[in-house]
Formats: sequence, structure tokens, C-alpha cells
Amino acid sequence: MPCVMAQTTTSFNSLPNELIINAFDSLPTRSLLPLAAVSRRFRGLVGRLHYYRLVESTVLQGRELILECYHPSDRLSTPSLFCKYLGTNGLSEAGEDANMEDLNQLYSRFKPFLGDENRRPRARWPTTRVIEGTEAPLTQVPSYDVNLEAGDLFTQLCAVTNLVKVGPRRGLFLSIDTVGDGVIRVWREWLREQAERSATEQQRAGQERPDDSSILWIGSSKDVGVRFRVLLKEEGQAPLLLGQNEDPPVSYTLEYQELLVRTNKLLLTLETSEAQQIAHAGAMYFAGSDRYLPCNDVIRLPSMPTGMMQTRVMPVQ
Repeated sequence: MPCVMAQTTTSFNSLPNELIINAFDSLPTRSLLPLAAVSRRFRGLVGRLHYYRLVESTVLQGRELILECYHPSDRLSTPSLFCKYLGTNGLSEAGEDANMEDLNQLYSRFKPFLGDENRRPRARWPTTRVIEGTEAPLTQVPSYDVNLEAGDLFTQLCAVTNLVKVGPRRGLFLSIDTVGDGVIRVWREWLREQAERSATEQQRAGQERPDDSSILWIGSSKDVGVRFRVLLKEEGQAPLLLGQNEDPPVSYTLEYQELLVRTNKLLLTLETSEAQQIAHAGAMYFAGSDRYLPCNDVIRLPSMPTGMMQTRVMPVQ
């Protein structure tokens, strides 16, 4: 009597969540998120995986965030600012069951600071009193001066945010990936209004609401923004001749308070950087050197904005 084997079929819906998550985990976030529209179950699983990826992205995975903000005429003389992670408001409260629309509205906050090569000697090397704890260390808040001539309604600043992987020595970048690149328009009226606000009011409002007026966004997508504290500089001699409705020249100091980056944008940039590094592991080309250098070669680069560096990654022959 012939033996007949029973045929059984298992539908995808009968699979446990653990297996589905394991399959989804191999997908990049750009391919993962559209699957949330398939069903309610998929939406919950995708949201859970997306949440844990957002949490991991805030660590920057061995990379650093660098901000360059300058007037076009000051591009070569304005130092780049490194950024220290402060936190992501609402991330821990959201949890793995958070709504995906809410996750997309999360912003990670970073504190811009000057590198050691651009700090004053007293801020770079602590004194004996600082080491003994009898005196607080000197903190140097990075700032930028803007000047408006008579009749000018605004000025513009170029702003570039890069995610870099630092090499064996400082000044050598193994990879550079742009998070945000655009122009910030700084209006005269905005400068006046912000200068009239107290420092405490500016700091409290900016930390509580990402839509506070003290934040200037790079582009209409609002993926990257900079929160400034505005200080009016002492006025010099007023011009002798001014039109009837012409605004006088004025100068302000913009103190960098925080850099805000949409956490989802940060995650996508990290994944793109990781994919490129795996695909093009090998040698790095530095513009101006006229040769390809293996990544394990140690070289020292001159101090310059990262926007002036052009890198190409090529496989080692």
C-alpha cells in the first residue's frame, strides 16, 4: 500500500512575531517603513523595530556630528563646531508602541562646541585651581557675529551639518556624510525680537518646543535647525546720513545653544554611511594629494572646514 504524505501549508500570518521581526531586521529603514501600510500587525512590528533603531542612532555609532555655519565671505576663516549629544525629548516616553507619525516628529539635541585647536589657551588647558576644584573651568561658548548695513533687511548664513567618522588621528576623516545643507536667512526683525528676550526665556522655550522662534531651520523640511541666543553688540558711531525710513547699521552676536536634528533623518544618514563604508572599504582619496591612500595610513590634514574636503573611496588594488 503506497504511503501518502500529507501536505501542509503555513500562511505568513501564522508565523510568530519573532520570525517576522527577524526578517524585517535585515531591511534598511527606507525599505522597512513602507511595509507598515500592509496591515495593522505589520504596522505594529515595523513601529517596534523602528523605535529601537532610533534609540541606537542617538549613539552615532562611533561617529561625530560637525556643524559649519558661516557667511559666504567667511567660509575659510570660520571654524567647524563639534556637537555633543544632549538627549532626544520624548524618545523614552514614546516606547516601542509609539505611533509612527509621533516618532517622525522626534528631534535629537546636540551642544555645539569648539575643538581644542580653536579654543583659547585658558579654556584648552585647565589651571591648577581648576584641577584642585577651587575654581570652575573656563567655558567658551561658540558664537558668530552678524552685521547689517543701513537698509539691509536680512543676512544669510550657509549651514552644513556632516556626520563624520574620525580616523586614527584627529583631522583624518574616514567618511563624511551630509545630514543637512542649506542657507539660513537671518532677518533684522528676528534679531531685534530675540535680543529683547531674556537668556532664561530663550533657553526654556527652545528646550520645550521645537517650533520656538529662537530656532532657525535649514530648509523647509525642518530636518536640521540651530537654536541661537542673540546679543546686541555695542553700537558704534551712528552714520551721518540716513534715509527717512532707512534702518541704521547694527551688529549682533549669535551664540550657539543647540543643534537640533530630526532623529529619523539621523538614522537614515547613519544607515547610508554604513552601507557605503561596507561597499567601498579600502582606500581614501584626498583632494590635492593626487594619490589614493589606504585607510590605515596616518596623515595629518590642515585645519579647514569639512565642506572644503572632497573624499572619494576606492577599493585597494
